[in-house]
Amino acid sequence: MERCRATIETMRALSIAVVTALVATAPVVARAGPVPAHVKWTRGTTPARYSRAVTRICAGALLFEHPHHTGTRADALEVASDIRASTARRLALVVAVPVPRQLRALNRRWISSQRRLASVLAQTWVQIYDAVEAAQTPEQRAALPGRVRELMEASYPLRLVAGRLELKLHVPDCTGD
Repeated sequence: MERCRATIETMRALSIAVVTALVATAPVVARAGPVPAHVKWTRGTTPARYSRAVTRICAGALLFEHPHHTGTRADALEVASDIRASTARRLALVVAVPVPRQLRALNRRWISSQRRLASVLAQTWVQIYDAVEAAQTPEQRAALPGRVRELMEASYPLRLVAGRLELKLHVPDCTGD
């Protein structure tokens, strides 16, 4: 039963990715994530304050923040650019938050993992578009769900690393993934 449940969850995620990649003319509407008001920081920033500040910046983050068409490769490249830029904008706000001394090394690793994850997600977006576009024959179209799943699973090890760091820092994902 557990194996069946895992397969069903994978297929649900896969169908969302395939539908997203196949929608050729519908714009994707996204709203901008919350941007916190300027906060005055004291010298003694605690882990709890740091966590709250980062959560205000990253909670509810969207993978990309602007509406896009998805019908051409140029559109896919534009989405990929927005994925990187949206994460970079949020991470710039996070970097401005004073980090408690005991969290600095962990925080550097988390920031790095978020940047790498955004890059991989952007690259995957374009690769999924390319895979859908390349599927011309019935055999290629039949193999498409497996290829899309393979592309999506490529980011899983990095997602696990980022997730562990998020748990240790008590902060949410900042990529919108």
